[in-house]
Amino acid sequence: MNDLNRLNILLIEDDEDDYLITKRHIANIPDRSITLDWVASFEEAKEALLTSQHDICLIDYRLGEHTGLELLQYAREIQYRTPTIILTGQADHESDMGATEAGASDYLVKTELNPRQLERTFRYTTKMRQTMDGLREARDRLEAEVEIRKQTEANLVAAMATAEAATSAKAEFLSNMSHEMRTPMHAILSCAELGGADIENTAKEELAQYFSHIASSGQRLMELITTLLSLSKLDDFEMQEADLLEIVQAITADHAAQLHSKQLTVKIEADETHYTAQFDIIQIMQVISGLLDNATRYTPSDRQLTLSLAPGELKEHAGSTIAAITFSLSDQGVGIPEDELESIFNTFVQSTTTKTGAGGTGLGLSLCKKIIEGHNGRIWAENNAQGGATFAFTIPLVQATIC
Repeated sequence: MNDLNRLNILLIEDDEDDYLITKRHIANIPDRSITLDWVASFEEAKEALLTSQHDICLIDYRLGEHTGLELLQYAREIQYRTPTIILTGQADHESDMGATEAGASDYLVKTELNPRQLERTFRYTTKMRQTMDGLREARDRLEAEVEIRKQTEANLVAAMATAEAATSAKAEFLSNMSHEMRTPMHAILSCAELGGADIENTAKEELAQYFSHIASSGQRLMELITTLLSLSKLDDFEMQEADLLEIVQAITADHAAQLHSKQLTVKIEADETHYTAQFDIIQIMQVISGLLDNATRYTPSDRQLTLSLAPGELKEHAGSTIAAITFSLSDQGVGIPEDELESIFNTFVQSTTTKTGAGGTGLGLSLCKKIIEGHNGRIWAENNAQGGATFAFTIPLVQATIC
């Protein structure tokens, strides 16, 4: 904005004589450097308002077939900020009120114009604009501060909700873990107490049962402890390039005795000879091993397990896709109820079709999900049309960050 001694005025006037008179009055204003730009038609005026860099705009009340009030309405629509003054040929209270309501800063009668009046009007109008600009800036700052405070409060509420949810989840986890550990521990203590109470008179067969229960309960405790240790390491991924097909073959070989005891055959399907990707070898081995353990445990004897590898893709948040690799394990077991296909990946949740006394901890699939998500991938389960279920996961060929 120019200072009070330097002004750039836009005059919208369709009468050239009135323009020359106004120009002469402005030229006679003392101690001021004033530039006057003249526009003679309504259409030219609209274009001038769009590109205006003036300090004050003088608008004739009559502009051919149009009026200055129409131009003020247009100025309001385009959010024209320059102060406007209406010029008219005669004093008219109704016109004065109409101009003020339309947004004009002042209303002047042409026959009463003189340099002194124009100087006074320009000075007051410029001061008013400075005041309004200051108020507008203060309002904008206040609105920004209010918005920041609202956002801060929203962040605090969200943080509190997250903290409360974390506290609740922690309490629920500890409660479930306490129950899961107490159950096998109670079985161990009970069997040890019963077997040792009268060991000399207890039949060998009965003692063997006690020892069997102790062994299975101890194994369950070991699984819980192993899973807890694995959960504590989920933030420490060591990404490196490796062949996922070799991993699958090695894990299958490690499970040979377990598979043989259930008389299960394994088929590995892979169209390519190498499936190289970037992943944490130990963590992904744990996922595949866990899925294979579950399939072996819940698939009846004399059935087949199919492990498959295939190229895949993953969608990013922006909607684009990235190259990936998909592993799937299909069994011929009891399948999974449709309404449990997602919930079985939750902590301490087991499918109702596999929940037995010799079942798992309810942590294995939850751990698998956390590991795969830590690899920027996804894991899911689905039922096979011919029976049984398929567990699958997809991970990117290249991780965003290699540790």
